[in-house]
Amino acid sequence: MLYDSTQLHQLLFEYMSTEELKIPCRSQADVSTGDEYAFGFVQQDKIRVTLRARGQRLSGNVLGGDLFLIPPGSACTFDNLSANHTAALVVIRFQCVPKKLHVLPASPLPIFAERLELIRFRIPQVRSWIQDFIGDSGDDAAHYYQLQSHLYGLAAAYMTTIQKPKQPEAELLDYVEQTRQYMVERYNNPFDMEEIARLSGVGSSRFYQAFRRHTGLSPHKYMTKIRLDMSLSLLADSSLPILDVAHSVGYPDEYYFSRLFKKHMGMSPTEYALSARRKIACLAPIFLGDLSVLGITPHLVLERGWWEAPEEGLRKVAEEAPEFIFIPPVTDDVHRALSRIAPVVMLDWKRYSWKERLLDISRALDISTVAERWLSYFEVKTENARYLVRKRLGDESVLLVNASGLGFRVFGMQMRKMKDLFYDDLQVTPPALVRNMSFLDVASVQELSELDSDHVVFLVDIADSEDRCAELEHHWRSLNRDRPKKNCFFIRTRQPLMNNAAVHESLVDQMVSHLVQYT
Repeated sequence: MLYDSTQLHQLLFEYMSTEELKIPCRSQADVSTGDEYAFGFVQQDKIRVTLRARGQRLSGNVLGGDLFLIPPGSACTFDNLSANHTAALVVIRFQCVPKKLHVLPASPLPIFAERLELIRFRIPQVRSWIQDFIGDSGDDAAHYYQLQSHLYGLAAAYMTTIQKPKQPEAELLDYVEQTRQYMVERYNNPFDMEEIARLSGVGSSRFYQAFRRHTGLSPHKYMTKIRLDMSLSLLADSSLPILDVAHSVGYPDEYYFSRLFKKHMGMSPTEYALSARRKIACLAPIFLGDLSVLGITPHLVLERGWWEAPEEGLRKVAEEAPEFIFIPPVTDDVHRALSRIAPVVMLDWKRYSWKERLLDISRALDISTVAERWLSYFEVKTENARYLVRKRLGDESVLLVNASGLGFRVFGMQMRKMKDLFYDDLQVTPPALVRNMSFLDVASVQELSELDSDHVVFLVDIADSEDRCAELEHHWRSLNRDRPKKNCFFIRTRQPLMNNAAVHESLVDQMVSHLVQYT
């Protein structure tokens, strides 16, 4: 990045306006700039940004929490590639003007290089600043000066990034993560992996090594895993012929797909479909996450507590006439009543691990090889997560906090469902004060800070607002200013927190995403 520091000293930044964009699933939005600049901020999910300026065009993925600069005279397109979530973007417009009337800005303006670039950068306090920009009413002088201060803070962070760019290893990891996400979103499209490797800016072998270190698999094997995972639900939930399933997940040759499926799953697509298409009643929501990783959606699900007044639940099960019923521990009378409807599999989920339970469910459905394959890949995934934990955090302590309600629940090493994942699988170091604790309920962030941890992971509900996360992060940091190394990681999950395969996979994936971006 080339710029003239003398020219910079002659310039002022003047805040203009803020606009907030909500981009629906699989949709796009357009923004243009005249003679002004803009900072873009992705509030949630991920968008693909395409910049067109000065006869140049550039595209790239920008993740939630990333800032980027939009130059003057630009046409900018934002694509939300997600099929499930609305993307949120904030655009902060400002002008770069001379301090003195006789000093003219350079052309192009000095904080933007002649070559078009999409430079992403982050600052810890950005979410609280963004809320100030969004709340701009335009008629409060004090608030305007606050926004001016924030604007200079954003500019300072941007200049720091371009003057001290990321190390090549960090740039490569960013590219690997973007490639991985692109593969997940476009799994049914043809992929030229050699071209993707070439665009990484490093040699192909180094890109492949980095991808394997990040995911545990080569790019080709990772794509195979994604496609076969997607094929499970298609085979289980529809009457599509094998040919259509193969085409839907990116394989034009159904015979090649069938051979590949049997090699990885231990059974043919037809055999899997015969077992997975049976009508299943799931009478404990915790089992849903286990069934989902096996590709199965139950025909009937009853909410927690139905067994306290079982008559209505028994009636619904009888009407559905399932072929299998999965239940938690219930009374003998309820068990006998359900057994008269269909074969019953009772799983005492509190007494043994979710991994053993997943295998028991798969054995009952005659698809145990599918569960064994999933667990082997999960172990690969957690091994790579452990590598990132060691590399990024070392032995720095991490406090694990469920922040879904009004208060906070701290998970210690004696809480099995969290110990299994964070302290055993990921080998995160707990603060000394929670080593012998099951859980601790506290009312305030102040009490959390007194547990003396280097970092905190907040488990928040999937529907919680970004404002609440920003407020939690701001409060946590304000109480720990003497230890600037402290960081907040937010992991979203549905509440109540379920101890099942899908939840554990999501927690690992989100933790890996944070660690890849963490410096």
